[in-house]
Amino acid sequence: MPILTVFYIKVILSIGLTAGIIWTQWKSALIAEWQQKNDTLAFTLGFLILRLLPWIAIFIILDQEPRGDVPFFFYKAEGAKAGGFVYRDFWSYHAPLFAYIISLPIWLWHNARAIVLFMVLMETLILWITYRSYKQEKSNALQATFLYWMLPASFMYILIDGQEEVWFWGLALWMWIHVRKNPVNYETGLGVIFAIALLTTKATFVFFLPPLLLSVRNPVKMLLVMAAIGLPALAFLYWQIGDLFLMPIQHTEQLMTPNLFSITRPFIELFVHIDHTNSTAVNWIGLIITMVLVSYLAYRGRENTLIQTLPSLFIATFACMMIFQASAPGAYLIAYVLAVVFEIVDLRNNKHLLILLVLSWLTVVQPFVNVWIKQPDYTEFSMLANPAYLGEWILQVINVACFFWIVKKAAIKIVTPNYLRPA
Repeated sequence: MPILTVFYIKVILSIGLTAGIIWTQWKSALIAEWQQKNDTLAFTLGFLILRLLPWIAIFIILDQEPRGDVPFFFYKAEGAKAGGFVYRDFWSYHAPLFAYIISLPIWLWHNARAIVLFMVLMETLILWITYRSYKQEKSNALQATFLYWMLPASFMYILIDGQEEVWFWGLALWMWIHVRKNPVNYETGLGVIFAIALLTTKATFVFFLPPLLLSVRNPVKMLLVMAAIGLPALAFLYWQIGDLFLMPIQHTEQLMTPNLFSITRPFIELFVHIDHTNSTAVNWIGLIITMVLVSYLAYRGRENTLIQTLPSLFIATFACMMIFQASAPGAYLIAYVLAVVFEIVDLRNNKHLLILLVLSWLTVVQPFVNVWIKQPDYTEFSMLANPAYLGEWILQVINVACFFWIVKKAAIKIVTPNYLRPA
């Protein structure tokens, strides 16, 4: 199917999904009643209507091939299934165990579509646990669930492109639940979960480590537990494949959009030219800014318990990463948008919903426009005289502005003392 046709279909679907979100606002009282009486049934029907049936329609009835990163996922899942050793026998920009995890569904059905379904099921599990975690404190948690399902970004990136970044929130959610159950001695469990995250997802999850270490009571204990698991794993990888296990880090050399660097590059290029020889330095600068900023927020919020701050710290970390990290693609929104819906967005505030919808639409539209106009690097202000370039640059600017709004809302929740928070 031609790429332009796919884009038109995504736009039509996004319009329908937006209409569905408006319906949930209109019927919020009814959905709140479902939450009190029939939430399991409502969740199940939501999964069937908004995930499983669309998957069947797209990949079984219409016989479409998976897009996005799924073909590459399938390549390394095949390598893992065949008994290959990650990084040596097949390429991977993920953590060492990721390829073996996503190979599980293709043992049942040797097809890339099975990986997409696996991603959908993983997302559903994480969403269900999120809903259950917020249900007692939010009377509209079920509405938030439907809202998330119908966001164009989550629908497209999970159901069509099979993105896995929602696993980041799943791991952070696991940490949060652990801390809630063990409010005093939780460092050992956090160390174990964080080590599992670094072995199963992406190296970028390490962005969450500095603010977490500043927030826990005994950071040394947490680090020792992580080291007890991680160092033997690294030693084994080095013994088997040498320094090939550093392959995931190479992925950070690519410059992507949208982020603060991509929209300010015309100004930056007035002082220094950016190319493949110094692009790594740009990413290192973004990494340092991200970690320093979220660490500062964690320090400012140290009066509050980790139970109160962990979800917002997670959101701030990866929203900052998308602002300052020049190699962060728009798909990383999926890493934290589920947490944003439950933790940051006030469903009774139309401004919040509008910003979330704008960001979600931009995540669908901007990458297509960027590719359609041949992915230009805006190295000169004169390039913006081209209407197509100017339009796409404006989309990036709005996108980054939405990221800043998310960071601001998360920061307020982190640093506001508990006694000043609204009841």
